Formats: sequence, C-alpha cells, structure tokens
Amino acid sequence: MSRRTKHANPGAPAPATSKAAPIITMILCVVGLAVSALSTRDHIRFVVSGGAEAGACGALSASGCRAAHGSAAAELLGVPISHLGSAFYLAGAGLAVTAMALRGRRGSSPAVDAGIAPVLTLMGLGAVAYSVFLASILIRAGQACPFCIALYGVNAAMFAVSATWWLRAQRPWRPRSAAVCGGAVAVVAGGFLAATTPLLLRAQAERTPWALAGGDIRPRQSERSFALPARLPSHGAPNASDNVVEFSDLECPHCASMHRTVAAVFEERGGAALRVRFVNYPLDRECNPYVGRSVHPTACLSARAGICAEQQGRFWPFVDAAFLLPRSRSRATLIETATAVGLDAQRFETCLSADETARVLTEDIALAHEAGVRATPTILVNGWAFEGARDRVSLLGVLDESHPCDCDLRMGDGACIARAGSSAPSSGAPL
Repeated sequence: MSRRTKHANPGAPAPATSKAAPIITMILCVVGLAVSALSTRDHIRFVVSGGAEAGACGALSASGCRAAHGSAAAELLGVPISHLGSAFYLAGAGLAVTAMALRGRRGSSPAVDAGIAPVLTLMGLGAVAYSVFLASILIRAGQACPFCIALYGVNAAMFAVSATWWLRAQRPWRPRSAAVCGGAVAVVAGGFLAATTPLLLRAQAERTPWALAGGDIRPRQSERSFALPARLPSHGAPNASDNVVEFSDLECPHCASMHRTVAAVFEERGGAALRVRFVNYPLDRECNPYVGRSVHPTACLSARAGICAEQQGRFWPFVDAAFLLPRSRSRATLIETATAVGLDAQRFETCLSADETARVLTEDIALAHEAGVRATPTILVNGWAFEGARDRVSLLGVLDESHPCDCDLRMGDGACIARAGSSAPSSGAPL
C-alpha cells in the first residue's frame, strides 16, 4: 500500500504519535515562551543596570547569565533574541493548538499531518541549529546560562517530537498546506513583535518599574577603603557638608539623566553646601577590562576627551555638551564639541592621543572598580552608593537624610564619604 493511499480516508483514526504530538509540542512551546519572557525581562534589567543585574537567571548562575546577556549575539537590531524567541514559541503553540482542534473535529487530518507537522519540524530544526550557535559562544567563554540551557532542551525536544509526528503520520509533503501554515506563523510572530517590541524598547529607554523590580539598586555602603585623587574634576567647596561622586560613562543615556539631576541639585543647594566629583567608568572593553562587552564602543574615546577638557579647565561645560551628543562619537565630533565650549582644539586633539591621558583614564577605571562600581551610573551620596539614575526628589531626599557625622572613609583631601554605624537613607528604595 502506498504512502498516499494508506490514510486516504480523512476520518480514519490517527496514529497514537500524531495524537499526542500536538499536545506535547504545545506544552514545550508554552515552557519556551515562559523562559523566553523571563529572559527578556532579565536582559532589559541587565542593560538598564549597565551590566550589574542578571535577574532571575542570575540567581542560578550570575556570571553565566551576564555572559549570555553581554554577548554580541544577545540582540538582533537592538531587540533581545529572547524576545524573538517568545514570538517563535507563541507561533509554535498556535500551530499545535490548531492541530489539536482539527484532530478533534476530523480525526486524521491531511492538513495537520502534511502541513502543520512539517512546518513545526522545520521550525524545530532551525531552533536547534541556532541553539548550537549560541551554545558555542558560551562554551568558548567557559560559561553556562541556565535559562539558555533550558531553551536548548526545549528546542531539541520540539524538533524530535514534531519530526517523529511527521514521519509516523506517513503523510506526503503538501506544499500548499505547509505554505498556509508558514504564513500563519509569520502573521502570529510578526503581529506579536509589532505590538510588543516598541513597548519593550521604551521600557529599556525609560527604566520602567517592571524592568527594574527587584533590581539591586538599593543603597549600599562602600566596603572598601579608597581615596579620591585631588586631580578629579570637582566643583563646590572642599569643606561642603554634602559630597556626591559620579561614576559615569559619557555615552550612557542613563548617566546623562543622572548627571543632569546632580547638576540641578547642585544649582539648588549651592557650592558651599554640596561638592560634586566625577570619575570615568566607560563601558568599553577597549580601555575597561572589567566589563563583559563594549556596551558603548567609543566610550573610551569620550572619557579621554573629558580628561583633556579638565586639563584646560572646561570639564563641566564639555561634559554637559558631550552628554547631548549621539552615543557613538567620532574624534572629529568630539573636537568640534570641545571647540564649541571654548577649548583650544589643537591642544585638545594632541591630548586625546597622549600616553598621560590614557594613564589617567586607567587610574579612573581602577578607582571605580576598587570602589565596587559594577554599573553606570553609580553615585556616592555621602558615602552611600546608588546604582541607576535617580530623579531630583529622590536625590534631595537622600541628601536630607544622610547628615554628616564621624567618618570611617575619607576622600583624598579628607572630605567625609562614609560613616561608621549609620543606616541607609529610607529614600534609597528603587525608583
């Protein structure tokens, strides 16, 4: 009996494998969708925190999950691949549910076995191939990401179940049915991405509460003794009652927001009451060995530009202008900005390539690392470290509640930046 005639009767009972396969596939896709959604949320928190937080996955393997989120393959055109995975599993679950509905109504349906089963098999095959690619990146890095491993298993099981379903059903390939199913997958996945991707990117840009919930951005008192060198850019009186230290990346949009907030509070409180200092911590592996990947690929150049502006006594005007530039800057753009704020362009350009400038930047990065900085922006408010951008009301509240007292940690010039036996300001909760 030929394959084409063996199940000629559409109402004939379906093989046991093709009866169970849609149910198993649906369960696998639901699991994949749940893990992908959690991974997407973790990735947003990773980006928002400047690489400090690895979310739910990080509770199982902090370094492995950070390696996964920090990989160049973690995003496609700015969209987390886990979000694309959510669309994939949603479409797969939709096909499985459709197969279950058709099977219930018509018994052994040619449209199911010759259309849906082959499409799910091809989807599973593609997912397995991509899993191998992603796994190879983590293996080379010597890391293991629990959520990634779970999805690799889901993909392998999905391919095995759907391929077995198709082969055991003994239905010939039906290009027309497969094309309809493939179109349905594209519509479901495309519609999901079109509806949700703008919201996801906005959450990342605006630091929405759901992206930050549970994040480690509560205040923590420094556990290391370190001194801030006198050369750091500073404004305000050396004997000011309050001290703020910005650990920042000149290409980080959240750092720009934090910088503007600090500047507004400085204007409000005045230099006699508040002193502000600035330390470079560019998230760029060209000069910073403590970051997993170059989040801002030209941030080292921007940091050197800030150091050169300080050499000419124009650091704060330059930084104010630099934070308004596009994130990826060219040397020419920085020179043009320097000229616009009154710097000597020739001297500035020479300084950008000077060994002394690179040495100062290396010292800044080492200082930030020694101080326990893991993400940008990080600010020290009278010795309390806060990760992530804060609004004016929050910063004023921290300043009001962190009154000067006896110090157990001092800046290089003796100014108090930490206090013994004090408690965290209550306004330090996540925004």
